Amino acid sequence: MDWSPQQEEALSAVSAWLKARPSQVFRLFGFAGTGKTTLARHLAEGVEGDVAFGAFTGKAAHVLRTKGCADASTIHSMIYRPRGGDDEEGEGPSFTINRDSAAASASLIVIDECSMVDEELGRDLLSFGTPVLVLGDPAQLPPVKGGGFFTEAEPDVMLSEVHRQAADNPIIRLSMDIREGKPLDYGTYGESRVIHRREIDADAILAADQVLVGRNKTRRLYNDRIRELMGYTSKMPEVGEKLVCLRNDKAKGLLNGGLWTVKAAHAPKRGKLQYDVTPEETRRKRTVRVSIVPELFSEGADDLPYALRRRSDEFAYGYAMTVHKAQGSQWDDIVLFDESWAFREHSTRWLYTAVTRAAETISIVK
Repeated sequence: MDWSPQQEEALSAVSAWLKARPSQVFRLFGFAGTGKTTLARHLAEGVEGDVAFGAFTGKAAHVLRTKGCADASTIHSMIYRPRGGDDEEGEGPSFTINRDSAAASASLIVIDECSMVDEELGRDLLSFGTPVLVLGDPAQLPPVKGGGFFTEAEPDVMLSEVHRQAADNPIIRLSMDIREGKPLDYGTYGESRVIHRREIDADAILAADQVLVGRNKTRRLYNDRIRELMGYTSKMPEVGEKLVCLRNDKAKGLLNGGLWTVKAAHAPKRGKLQYDVTPEETRRKRTVRVSIVPELFSEGADDLPYALRRRSDEFAYGYAMTVHKAQGSQWDDIVLFDESWAFREHSTRWLYTAVTRAAETISIVK
């Protein structure tokens, strides 16, 4: 590889840290296109022993694998193991720390999209004593509530130079323009585009891997519309539907922002819907039984009292997601409804985070 001077300095700094181990965590941060993952993969090749790559969501772990980080997994599957069989509710195994996991035997752990990691998951990860290299992007939105365990400290190295090959990528170019405060003009950017609302049609929305929006009100409207276009008639989820998890549950392996598919529906129990769901992007397709209050799929879902929420697994339809929930994940083809205006002082970071969720193409609808 032909490294830039800034990348050479980063490689030297991480190598020195690995050799001296003055701390357990090294923070390598940088903007989209600065080569964080490429650098981490190169460093891993020079490490004696195994290197474990991980990310918060299954989708992000899948993206790591496509970038050449072999066997990348979710942090959850890296450090926890199932304990026991089905419980009395039939909800499947719970999870506990696996002291014989890859995290225990690895010489280095590399974590991408580290802003999503909360304190409990972060402390469990560090409990193995293995050196951890975390990758993050400070131009993104502040993490969702509970995240940010690794981003509360300053980076050890901050990469700011987008390398030339990346700058030729239309999505990276769009992200650079957003970061620099330039307006996104209508038009085509390679295979991506910025279009008016009247130009988007139902076929494009249904063909996209993911629809992203800003506000929960918009999310609910588009989920209802997409379900209608797909032929679903029930207000409640049906087999085959896409759901997004809204709250972590370590015991069940549920992660905030993780996408799941309904595999089976069972008779309601104690007023709660019963579903078997499987994660959208993991190599081991485990099934989890979830119990959800039906009110979460009604118009008043955002106003549900905490006492009712806490007795339920929290899910919503996942065809359209907010950008906040999409942090830490990427999709090949995205339709984004630009609601950056709703986020005031964070509008630039919101739009930057949204655009960088696309791996190949994005249609930005203004």
